[in-house]
Amino acid sequence: MMMEQKLIDLIIPGPISTKSSNTHEDWSKSLESKLHSISSLTTHGRWLSIEIKVWISNKRIHRIGGMDVDNIAKITLDSITHSGLIRDDSLVHDLHVTKYPTDGPEEMMLSAKEWIL
Repeated sequence: MMMEQKLIDLIIPGPISTKSSNTHEDWSKSLESKLHSISSLTTHGRWLSIEIKVWISNKRIHRIGGMDVDNIAKITLDSITHSGLIRDDSLVHDLHVTKYPTDGPEEMMLSAKEWIL
């Protein structure tokens, strides 16, 4: 497998949330707002490799449930789809999610590359 240059490279500040949280709609809107700044032509018809890195407060990162990497991936992929950058998350062929503890502000670094077979 080969990956090309980055198509998406964003930093999204704010408290990370998943659908198990009552603040997930605010986080989704924040993600989608940033993603809307990217032309859909950037990703149109391409398979993608997605990398998600999140920095979550030390107080929240170790709670059981809610901050699971699969939940972080789900809300992010849904936002990428809702923003119109991809028509379906089945176009993602490679996915990496990493979470880090922080004493500073929470944020997400989101990048995507074209996935070439």
